[in-house]
Amino acid sequence: MRKMTKMTAFLMSCLLIIVMAGCGGNSNEGRSGSGTGTRGLQGTPTDAPAGSEQSTIMPAPDPNKQSTVVFTMFKNDAYIQDAKKAYEKQHPNITIDLKYMIQDGRDDISGVKLEKFRSTMIADFLNGKGPDMIVMDSLPASKYIGKGLLADVSRMMSGDPAFQEEQYFQNILDNLKDGKGGLYTVPLSFSLSVLMGDQETLERSGVKFDDKTWTWNQFNDTGKELSKLDGDRYALVAGDPRYLLSDMIRANYSLLVNPVNREAYFDSEFFIHMLEQIKTMEAEKVVSFSVEKDKADSVAYFTERELHTPYQYFAYIANMKENGANTPKFYEKPKAEGREPGGYFSTYTNISINAKSSVQPEAWDFLKFLMSGEASAASSWGPDDLTYAGQGYNGTFPISKAVYEAKTEKLLQAGEVSTFTDSGTTRVTEEDVRQLESILLQANHPIADIDIGVVELFNESSAFFSGQKSAEAVAKIIQNKATTYLNE
Repeated sequence: MRKMTKMTAFLMSCLLIIVMAGCGGNSNEGRSGSGTGTRGLQGTPTDAPAGSEQSTIMPAPDPNKQSTVVFTMFKNDAYIQDAKKAYEKQHPNITIDLKYMIQDGRDDISGVKLEKFRSTMIADFLNGKGPDMIVMDSLPASKYIGKGLLADVSRMMSGDPAFQEEQYFQNILDNLKDGKGGLYTVPLSFSLSVLMGDQETLERSGVKFDDKTWTWNQFNDTGKELSKLDGDRYALVAGDPRYLLSDMIRANYSLLVNPVNREAYFDSEFFIHMLEQIKTMEAEKVVSFSVEKDKADSVAYFTERELHTPYQYFAYIANMKENGANTPKFYEKPKAEGREPGGYFSTYTNISINAKSSVQPEAWDFLKFLMSGEASAASSWGPDDLTYAGQGYNGTFPISKAVYEAKTEKLLQAGEVSTFTDSGTTRVTEEDVRQLESILLQANHPIADIDIGVVELFNESSAFFSGQKSAEAVAKIIQNKATTYLNE
């Protein structure tokens, strides 16, 4: 049925996810919960603020009332289309009116339609004419939240006795809440951002480190010790200082931007230290910005990986073994000083409910249906395909534990999966699945999908990395521009 190789399909899927990750994902952190799924997945405590929550008693939709829920997204989504049909079949009195601007990314290469979508949506919301539900992945969610345009879904969750939070990856949902416990966008799926290295090589080096707790300063110290053993190898390879800066900002966005109060803190010591830290790591040959990314595996002790699916977890291990690694292992990425232990995650298909919607009970009920994955069997991705495209609603880990566990069960039944290049296979064991589940449940640091207006400000950092301006001068420029943007 496929005309592409798995590697081609994988790369295209990754590109699609990166393009559609866009701006406006959640950047605030909350408190982690715990729960059990069909295999007893257990969550762990995290560092999110405690915030008080108030329940909003959410009545079930009236079966005798004809209702229409307007659902808007920039790009068409096969899973949501299938979910609409399945939901309407179960609820004949409710119509889900799906609206979208483009069929796929090829319909807007120039970005003109996206810009129109953004300007139209914010205007409609401000005028009280916005849709009842909306996918926020292509929109600056922080602006909508700051203007009070989105409903607090956490109140709906706590006020709905039919909602069973233990059926979902609550560590993901809880750590998207703001300081007061508010949850304004709900993802249907997520991915993990990790490091990968050869455990045997690292242990044989004699250099000690604890990836569960290490900071960037400790990572730098570890990298210096490793580079002494082999002057031709780095701890990490990154394409450009700005890319690493962007990565570090996205991982600490809640410490640099308060979207509700529309305040930025780029002139803080925290951000200035971040700039200087990157330059120091390059000077001490801990990080290289000159080595090509495709050669990173051969010259770096650690490589960055985005884990999107259970299949990908096993395929990465198999591919690393093919490249000479003895015992591939996933490690947590370093954190800023003062951050609690835990892994990083990104979210996808982030859905919000209009704070002024007149059909909030129906909107919440449809959102629950989307989260449950009930329609995934009919989705074009397919639940039984073991390869990349078959995992998650849009090729990422589903927020539903039941859907995730059904997919890993398929992998266990298969016993092995092919590598990206079909050049070999790797075994799938219960122990492997437990290791993956542990990584999933430790994820508690959201990586923000930063508003495009803020992202563009990072180009100012080139003046510092090239030696033209001081870190303080660049930080002041970024602070002034960020403040202006946030208050537009």
